[in-house]
Amino acid sequence: MQAITELFQTASAGECAEILDFWLNECSLDETPDVHTVKLWQQLFQQRGSKFNRLATLCQQWLIETDSL
Repeated sequence: MQAITELFQTASAGECAEILDFWLNECSLDETPDVHTVKLWQQLFQQRGSKFNRLATLCQQWLIETDSL
């Protein structure tokens, strides 16, 4: 997951959205990121601002749905 986190620091909003969708919605359950990782992604997207705020919200929704707050 470290490589994905690093990618999220530099990739475009569109690219991040596609990758995030895979990890939060499409990957198999045994590949799902852990709560700590998704919280880290959420913070990273919040720090990147504007175009990335929607992605931070998606992370927040995932955390709520998995009862991980």
